[in-house]
Amino acid sequence: MLLHLVPFLLSTSLLACGSVPESQSVQDLPPALFQYPGAPFEAKNGDLWFSSVGAGLVRFDGENFVTFTTKDGLAADMIRSIVEDEEGRLLFATTAGVSRYDGESFTTLLDYEDMPVTRTFSEGGHHRDVWDLHFDRHGTLWITTLAGIFRHDGQKFAAFLLPVEGAPGRFEFTPRFVYSIHEAKDGALWFGTDGAGAVRYDGEAMEVYTAKEHGLASDRVCTILEDGRGDVWFGTSDGGVSRYDGTRFTTHLRSAAPSRHTGWGRYMAIHEDRAGNVWFGASMEGGGVHRWDGESFRYFSVKEGLNQSGIPSIREGRSGTLWVGTVDGVFRLEGERFVPMTK
Repeated sequence: MLLHLVPFLLSTSLLACGSVPESQSVQDLPPALFQYPGAPFEAKNGDLWFSSVGAGLVRFDGENFVTFTTKDGLAADMIRSIVEDEEGRLLFATTAGVSRYDGESFTTLLDYEDMPVTRTFSEGGHHRDVWDLHFDRHGTLWITTLAGIFRHDGQKFAAFLLPVEGAPGRFEFTPRFVYSIHEAKDGALWFGTDGAGAVRYDGEAMEVYTAKEHGLASDRVCTILEDGRGDVWFGTSDGGVSRYDGTRFTTHLRSAAPSRHTGWGRYMAIHEDRAGNVWFGASMEGGGVHRWDGESFRYFSVKEGLNQSGIPSIREGRSGTLWVGTVDGVFRLEGERFVPMTK
């Protein structure tokens, strides 16, 4: 555990408006805040948690930054998702399993690794490579991995099999890889897969939505969100964004020309703010975010203060501050401009 002492002024500055005061040197901040940091997750106690790619976790408690890595018991130093349970324990999706933090120490949850469903991928450890976590309205923990989905009802783990897998040539990692999970207002769960489209589970039956059959922008679905208007948005890995109004899919934010690495547009982050605007983080050349107000999109990039790197995460704090995590820094929205956390 690495402690970074900061002036008390930072307590009111960062938590209130999301900035580092002039008296705080950027060089004194944790390196993880500049290594593909995620937009901060605000815990119930007010602590801000920043994920990173390869540099562990950073916690800001209002006075100090503290960095946690595998040396402190974290399963891996690459973190993709953060959730909090009813008891205030934090769970982190890492490349080596689920880490749970009780305020004092980390525990790695790997009770599901010997299940038959993971046997095909056990040599590569794909079941340990966790991408998303979600507690549903019943308190069940859902875990999406490179080897499929697992759930924990508070007593035991169980594998959850989807009715489809990515067809050869249509998936990037594994045929059972599930990027994300989202719970709709009606309680249905949506799963975004790598090459098999989007799957909706209402508690009894599952429906599969694909590009070929339903008009989904791509069958590689990175993230899903239902907005306040009832539209369901799908950010894809190589086809832009899809909006589903309950009847049909409409494609948005598709690039004018395909890219070698991100196809027709990769969107890993979607967030609806308290005003009802929906934000989309572009994880492709040029980066930037798009804001949907219900009628049209507005693009925010370098001109509005952002850098040109990809944006894998967007979150909103309790005070209403909108945070954006980029490849090499965290930004907050002030009015119609984005400002680096270090300013």
